[in-house]
Amino acid sequence: MTNSAKRITAIAIFYVSAIGLRYYITVIKPDFFIHSNLYIHVLLQGIGPLLGGLFVIKFLKRPSGLKLFGIGFSKTLLAVSIPIVLFSLVGILNTGQLYLNAPKYIALIVIYALFEEYGWRNYLQTELSELNKILKYVIITILWFVWHLNFQLTLSNGLFFLMLFAGSFGIGYVADRSKSLIFVALFHAFFNILQSELLQGIELNLKLIIVAISSISAILIMKYDLKDKTAFVPTSNPYYGNDS
Repeated sequence: MTNSAKRITAIAIFYVSAIGLRYYITVIKPDFFIHSNLYIHVLLQGIGPLLGGLFVIKFLKRPSGLKLFGIGFSKTLLAVSIPIVLFSLVGILNTGQLYLNAPKYIALIVIYALFEEYGWRNYLQTELSELNKILKYVIITILWFVWHLNFQLTLSNGLFFLMLFAGSFGIGYVADRSKSLIFVALFHAFFNILQSELLQGIELNLKLIIVAISSISAILIMKYDLKDKTAFVPTSNPYYGNDS
């Protein structure tokens, strides 16, 4: 089998697994899904890309492009902590009480996004890396859109498609730059936070401000990491001279 045939076969297996599980969980709705708690209920909706990606990477030996902490543990922890702290502070100011929902719900949203991104960016974007950038992102957007099982011809779905197209470029750029699965999941989570009903009591305008601050902070952390890695690249190894 040629490499192109292997690539197409792997993509087909990944996508059938991803969309098949999505359909089973969200349309057929088995009893264990209906009666699961909030956290399991949310995570199961994104498990298809995770399991599909794991299968083709581990068993078919297809490429993956991201590491869990691609920019290091401490920088990743800092980037994830910023939205948690900001949402917690806003929650306290709104309610006057200790606001514990923010850490729980943001962690849940990020883990859900990580499930998706293990398939979309870690596997599929890497698998399509030889294609023209525009074509690559168009393919990912179409597959990603259909995976959500949104087939109605409505204005909201058209806007959703455009949002996914922008997300394919933006999150794809973060994947290429950071090589970090959690960092990519964080940027995916920023989109989901704005739409999520989990962080009830926090107004949309405050969500927008916090997401903007968190996004800019994460980009600066990512750029600092790249600068840090290129600042001290030696032209030659000082411990090894030329063999004579």
